[in-house]
Amino acid sequence: MTKMTKLFAAATTMAFVGTASMAETKWDLTTAWGANNFHAQSAVAFADAVRSETNGSVDITIHMSGETGVKITEKLTAVEVGIVQMADMLLFLQAGEEPFLGVDTLPYLIQGQDEMKAWLEVAGPTYDEIFERHNQKVLYFVPWPSPGVYTKDPVVSANDMEGLRIRSFNATSFTFLEKMGAAPVELPFEELATAVAAGTVDGAATSTSTGAESKLYQFTDNFNPLNWSMSPDAVTVNLDAWNALTDEERDTIQRLADEMEADFWAASAAEDEAKTAILVENGMTISFADDSLKAKMAEAGKSMWDDFFESVPEAQAVVEAYAERTGK
Repeated sequence: MTKMTKLFAAATTMAFVGTASMAETKWDLTTAWGANNFHAQSAVAFADAVRSETNGSVDITIHMSGETGVKITEKLTAVEVGIVQMADMLLFLQAGEEPFLGVDTLPYLIQGQDEMKAWLEVAGPTYDEIFERHNQKVLYFVPWPSPGVYTKDPVVSANDMEGLRIRSFNATSFTFLEKMGAAPVELPFEELATAVAAGTVDGAATSTSTGAESKLYQFTDNFNPLNWSMSPDAVTVNLDAWNALTDEERDTIQRLADEMEADFWAASAAEDEAKTAILVENGMTISFADDSLKAKMAEAGKSMWDDFFESVPEAQAVVEAYAERTGK
């Protein structure tokens, strides 16, 4: 039994409210993101559509910026035991509970939305099994924009990252940057801007969204959208809550999830474009990897796949099936 389960086992009662005149189901959805984030905005749009299409019989309340107290790494368990009925969760942050969920961080595995679609088609059954084990199902996935590197000097060729002190955003990015010749740094995000300004780090690895919102253009001059990985958020629902709905309510909610998912993916792409424009407007130069840098990324990424298979053997067959399909 996990720590979260022990702490919150008593909180498993679902928020179903019924009256003689009208049956109304109230659900809570937790997201770590704030009101200006496209994931949170997509969740609000979904909740509004569900409320409208079910004539108010299913009412989803969105709780932003972790206001429920559910930690960003504990969303899988929170939905499992019913602390909340729904969550918007970044999958690799749940890898402590289910190591397979860290697979999307592997460099050179998923590059761009077309490859993300192919990945989800191949890995979908595995995700379904994982979430069913944790008493929930996925309603929809939405990818994040891919990460790149913010630096003072351009990063274009294979040796351009050599020795650069670049702030990494997770363990996988740390290892990848190390293999690329950089000297990755572990640093709390809130200290990043100060460290770059002071020159104690040379740059950062993160997305256009984070870079624009944290105004990294004030301290760095170049951004290369290296596109070495792509990670999805998943919006899940507790199976006890789901199964308590009527057939009509379930059909309506699933239809909305299927119909709206494409719009949510488009919002992610638009986010990347808009934040890239902000970087350019504020004087940043956007550069792109040449063939030597692309080859070095591919070599580093593939070596990390093998390491991941050693610790998560069940991932190998899924990744190999996907690689064969995409020609990786």
